[in-house]
Amino acid sequence: MKVTSILTIAAAICMASTTVDAAPKPTKPSNDPCAELAKQGKYNNPQLTYDVVKRCFTNHKYKPDVAAKVLSAMENTLGNFFVFIDQAKVGPTKVANSPLDTKPVDALKELDAIRKKKWANDYEFQLAVTRFAASFNDGHVSYRNFCYMTAKFMQPLSLYAPVVNGKQDVRVFYVDTTIGKKGLPSNPTSLVDCVVQSIDGQPALKAIQDFTDRVSAISKDPGVRLNDALASTSWYDEWSSSPGGFANRYELPPSASVKYTIQCAKGPVQTLNVPWVIRPSDFYEYSTFTDTKSYWEIQCENSSADYNGRSNSRSSSPVPSTAAARILAAGGKKGASETAPALTTFRERGKITQPKPGQSNGRGEPKTPAVITQAKLVATSRTSAFYRLTGSKVKDACVVVIATEDTEEHEYDSDEYINFAKGLQKLQSQGCTKLILDMTNNGGGLIDFAYYINRLLFPKADPYFVQDIRTNKMVHDASRQAIKHHAARSMLDATQYNSAATNKRFKDSSMFTKDVRQKRGGSTVTFSQRSYFPFNWPFLPLKKGQELKFKPENMAIITNGFCGSACSMIATRFAITQNVRTYAIGGIAKRPLSYFSFPGGFVTEIASVVGDLSMIKYKAPGKTAPSLLPIMGSANLPMGELYAFANSTVPLEYDSQFYAATVHLDQDPVSARHPDNVWVKIAGDLAPKKK
Repeated sequence: MKVTSILTIAAAICMASTTVDAAPKPTKPSNDPCAELAKQGKYNNPQLTYDVVKRCFTNHKYKPDVAAKVLSAMENTLGNFFVFIDQAKVGPTKVANSPLDTKPVDALKELDAIRKKKWANDYEFQLAVTRFAASFNDGHVSYRNFCYMTAKFMQPLSLYAPVVNGKQDVRVFYVDTTIGKKGLPSNPTSLVDCVVQSIDGQPALKAIQDFTDRVSAISKDPGVRLNDALASTSWYDEWSSSPGGFANRYELPPSASVKYTIQCAKGPVQTLNVPWVIRPSDFYEYSTFTDTKSYWEIQCENSSADYNGRSNSRSSSPVPSTAAARILAAGGKKGASETAPALTTFRERGKITQPKPGQSNGRGEPKTPAVITQAKLVATSRTSAFYRLTGSKVKDACVVVIATEDTEEHEYDSDEYINFAKGLQKLQSQGCTKLILDMTNNGGGLIDFAYYINRLLFPKADPYFVQDIRTNKMVHDASRQAIKHHAARSMLDATQYNSAATNKRFKDSSMFTKDVRQKRGGSTVTFSQRSYFPFNWPFLPLKKGQELKFKPENMAIITNGFCGSACSMIATRFAITQNVRTYAIGGIAKRPLSYFSFPGGFVTEIASVVGDLSMIKYKAPGKTAPSLLPIMGSANLPMGELYAFANSTVPLEYDSQFYAATVHLDQDPVSARHPDNVWVKIAGDLAPKKK
């Protein structure tokens, strides 16, 4: 549920009024670093310096009362509702050739260790909680403190790791001089595709892998985490490239610049010292704070009981919302999901600034080639682009690029549902018998839309995964209370779910109160009865004569491993139950690579949990109640878990046997910039073998 913040609007109006005022008179330099940050953060062309940002962040003293409230909010929410809290203690199942590699995490033990440690300042404490959340390597789990996300750190060099002549190395993908030119040679574009030998004194690939393993949190597969750190090309409304998490980040870098050693095809090794370009992020509140004290009050402190997030330029959800649990109710009025934190982070990085295909950037550089040259665009919809390959040997193959499952309109009669089906029908009418689904950089969206796609292409198969939810006394009691307040549509209202055993709606709280005992993390713990989200699409089945005829043996899926949440519900359903061939591209050479990530059911946020319990008038006993964070920020967690099959005993998130793609493709300089190069290869694989 997307709610526009009245406070944010008011702040924006205030900001607009202040930005037209005359510039303030020069003042003497202040010893307060946050005062200096306020001066640097001018609304027009703001440039922040590394030293000032670092000193402002670390100038906030450690606040035991704030730390205690943060840890209490995390412990009480994770302890009662985090569905993987027990499984995470032992990690994924051990399977030969599994691409997964992640350390076990004992959530409550780790939080207690943070509590007991002495912290030099609040920034170090908050960073520890952020990294704790990242250690699960689950794109649904996060802790984001907006207080220390006010600066965005950018490098003009975007990197990638192609395999050339059988060797993988780090290379320059793009040089964006619109970000900055300091430290670059006189002809910056000459660096494109040069090999980066080292970064800050470490072998380049190791430096990037160490960084992304610490901060990415997108996947339990280090190859997918590597992809997340590097530049990539994908479609979302248009074709563009992402700079990657290494070149565009919120976390304070270890130093003010990055030292690269670079070897181009010609000439000697170059040593470049490229400073970080630092600008205010969307979380920076212009013209509001003047020193450390007011910075804390404005940028950090959550002083409003019903407000748990703010930004001066983005739509946010300021009040506790049950959007994550607005599952598909009777009549199909609501769809659901909150945006996965991994997708939020990916989108916040923005796009690499480059001219449109066929245009010059005005700096005397060559015209930009078109991204797609071997396929014809047939149709587009809100979420997807539909292509037909044009090569004579693959003209019977088509591609659907699915960028997201977020239809933006949570209604069953949304045009997107109909337009998606029309796009497939149009491809089929043009002679396509082979279908490739490209879901690169797809971080999920609406669960209902994912299940709709499953049913659309495989109408005789169940489109859903069965799921369950962790139970305990709080869940038992709250679920009974939720039944009494059915109109509130709580995520603990069992009547919002279908029983996996009977395929009918639960009529009482028995889904949550009749525990199912399971072994997790060396313990026996309780879960709800298995269920799935209801669905009722009035425009399915397709009319006679309009049915889709794509066969699983003539279908394929291609991703870079960042296919999470609702995206994973499509990819794994096709692969696991229909034997559709899967491809994953990039990652670590000569190592299996996952084709999906973070499939763990629906995601919710601490504010949503608190708001949900408040809606149903449930009060948790003693000190166990989930509470809002005392700072401007958010914390997310998966509340439901999915299973590959109805009788599976290990949740899909940790079931290692299903992750590896059928085929792992190495990235190369051409495919990194032109995805259709991969489509043609896959289409050739799908071609009938000659007798």
